[in-house]
Amino acid sequence: MGNANEKTLSCYGQTRNEVNKRRQDFSQFSLTTLTNNWSGRSFISGVSQQSAYSVSRPWSRVSRRRWKESTLNNPYHIAKTTWPVPYIEAIFLPDFNIKGPVTELNFQVVNPISHGAFGVVFHVKKADTGNDYAMKILSKSKIIAESAVQQVKDEARIQSTCGHNPFIVNCPFYWQSRKQLFIVSDYVSGGELLDLCKHHTVLPENLVQIYTAELALALDFLHNAGVIYRDLKMENVLLDSDGHCQLIDFGLAKWLRHGDRTTTICGTLQYIAPEVLSQEPYGHAVDWWSLGVLACCMLCGEFPEAAVDLRGGGAEAGDGATPAPRASPAAGSLPPAMDRCSPAARDMLGRLLERDPRRRLRTLHALQTIAFFFQFNFADVRSMKVCPRDLLPKVAPDRSAATSTGDVDPMFEGFDSVAPIYV
Repeated sequence: MGNANEKTLSCYGQTRNEVNKRRQDFSQFSLTTLTNNWSGRSFISGVSQQSAYSVSRPWSRVSRRRWKESTLNNPYHIAKTTWPVPYIEAIFLPDFNIKGPVTELNFQVVNPISHGAFGVVFHVKKADTGNDYAMKILSKSKIIAESAVQQVKDEARIQSTCGHNPFIVNCPFYWQSRKQLFIVSDYVSGGELLDLCKHHTVLPENLVQIYTAELALALDFLHNAGVIYRDLKMENVLLDSDGHCQLIDFGLAKWLRHGDRTTTICGTLQYIAPEVLSQEPYGHAVDWWSLGVLACCMLCGEFPEAAVDLRGGGAEAGDGATPAPRASPAAGSLPPAMDRCSPAARDMLGRLLERDPRRRLRTLHALQTIAFFFQFNFADVRSMKVCPRDLLPKVAPDRSAATSTGDVDPMFEGFDSVAPIYV
């Protein structure tokens, strides 16, 4: 009996010693130590495996079983198990937020505007304010398949950063859902510059002066901000209610500092600069070439000789391969219709359509000093004191006629089908 009591007391004492030892060991830790070692988004628990994983994957979300709002927008929402963000969402972060304060539920669709390579553009109204916007809805799967993720991220960031310029359409909202990207821009109701040229073919030189100056101011602003635009064309120039130019569609724009070069072959066939096809690095001067092409179309209703040889079918590319674009030896040659324009207008086009980018007119200061803009006040254009609407009634008294599909100059037939090329 004595031995039994001793064994019982011994076991009880041993158990109590083990408990005390565990308490002493645990007392060496503090909440500060635990929270420093574990993610702030996880439970304060010594057995939580999710906490250690959250450290390596800071982007996390709540379970998809009851999706309401991403935890990315509420970093203190740690009462639910966290999981890593799916690749199709993480790849567009941090530029495109997930379900931020503004979503597609805040807008009402009015009508579709156009279709693009990655999605559709709609005219929408914001439910709480009634303001008009243009909403571009892009398919994530198509963007990833075309390896255009960085391109789309640059588009949204550049437009939102530079949208405060009076001649660039602002982009106040952009976000992502599980399968789509949303880019919301200010709605411009005056139609495209292309509509005006379709119906009237030739615009008076005083109106061309204003439009060329406004676009030059927009390009100069972008270049000073470290952006190359690369897709200046009439379809990408909208007119607001006062007739001022508004630059849209930054799908081919890219961050490029002054003096830097890039080599991507992209653009629209009629507007592409010859150095883009030369397989040599090029810079911001390509945008001034495109401005020359656009000004030529406004002045005489015809394109200059394209930098791409549209008749030769391209260079040899092997059996079954798409022919590579080939440069035209007569790139920039003015059409015969330009003979009816003033010598000052022809001089401007000759400077803008110079095949050698080192000799090309490629700055706003140089543009201001040529004869075409003699005694022209760029300060009034910058402050929008010069209103193109005062000249538009003399040129286009009926806007509905300018947007009609009938009686279109043959030069523009099928023009919308010309897409940017990538090699």
